[in-house]
Amino acid sequence: MSNTEHLLAVIEPNEAGEVSLDIATDHVSRGGTATVLVLLDEQARDDLRRFADSEDLPLHNGQAIALDRLVDSYTTRVGGETNTIVAESAGSARELLEVAATSRATSMVIPQHVAARRSLRRLVSTTTIPLHIATAA
Repeated sequence: MSNTEHLLAVIEPNEAGEVSLDIATDHVSRGGTATVLVLLDEQARDDLRRFADSEDLPLHNGQAIALDRLVDSYTTRVGGETNTIVAESAGSARELLEVAATSRATSMVIPQHVAARRSLRRLVSTTTIPLHIATAA
């Protein structure tokens, strides 16, 4: 695999949503690069609020610390030359996916339950780069 192959791995911070990480890890281990796009759903935002409360931190500070830890864990797990981006809303996720699909990403992997969402169906069906729909084991 040449270093010019770049995978966009879309995930959510939950068991079913992290299925793309294994594919990204394999891709990077074979010499490619990856961008991990983390989509924050309502459950993830609730978890961030709970973390801030449990640490007795102002909401903004607690969320920032938790997101930093999450990003670090994904970047480390995938390894190699990996970037991690967090999208906090469906609109920003759609915009980031469109940019990634038309820029340096040469392929994309997305969890099946995310690909089925109304807000992403059109993008998934019209992307011009190879797309893998990952299913949870």
